[in-house]
Amino acid sequence: MPTPTAGLVCQQFFISPEAVHDGKFRLTGPEAFHIAKVLRKKAGDSLVLFDGKGGRFEAMIKTIHPEGDVSGELTSTLTQIEGHPAVSLRLYAGLLKAAGWETVLQKGTELGVSSFHPVLTPRTVVLLHEAGRIEAKRERWGKILLAAAKQCGRAKLPELEAPAQFRDAIKACEGQGLSILAWEGLSGATAAESLRGFLREAMAAAGGKPVRVNLFIGPEGGFTEEEVELAESLGAVVFGLGRQTLRAETASMAAAAVVLYELGAL
Repeated sequence: MPTPTAGLVCQQFFISPEAVHDGKFRLTGPEAFHIAKVLRKKAGDSLVLFDGKGGRFEAMIKTIHPEGDVSGELTSTLTQIEGHPAVSLRLYAGLLKAAGWETVLQKGTELGVSSFHPVLTPRTVVLLHEAGRIEAKRERWGKILLAAAKQCGRAKLPELEAPAQFRDAIKACEGQGLSILAWEGLSGATAAESLRGFLREAMAAAGGKPVRVNLFIGPEGGFTEEEVELAESLGAVVFGLGRQTLRAETASMAAAAVVLYELGAL
């Protein structure tokens, strides 16, 4: 099988870095089952594997084991299909109800978001109190990120942080790159009007180094005026997304796309 052309997305399978040793691999669990039982691959067939850390490889199957494991050897390192390495977009989004939040994770991964930071605010409809419930949610969220990365050809999985209070999150970002906050209170103001200059200044100031952008999007009820004032007092830029009132998950994707486009990553 020829090496896939750079820029083309082909089916790829996740393998943990620990499952690769001396140029050989062994897949277990759902990935192995899909390869052996669903796709009915056999010895001699090629695969594309990625380790979630940035490694992407072509491999050849040597053995389909009786218990269902798939093993073989790596044959080459492939050109990675990634977002722009000079942009680190960290999405601090108000935690949404299940379907909305999962859309943010899936589509944000496809666009090239570097990390997801669930934010809790007074207007957050979904509140996670029990540690066990949080961990159960994070496990499901991780599976969504993995599936999206497989689909779009990302070799590096975005980071997924634990939920944090908005006040703590915005304070932690002070002096750490450019912080921007979308607010429906600026109805009619466009992102082009209120963001473009700041993004270009940040890129110029980075001098070729990665540009970190901390993007804050509110929950279903939006940010309060007090939250906006706090963000501005800590140096955040407040911007609008036009005349239409967007759903929170739509606002996250629209704003992420604007940032990545203006910084040359989309």
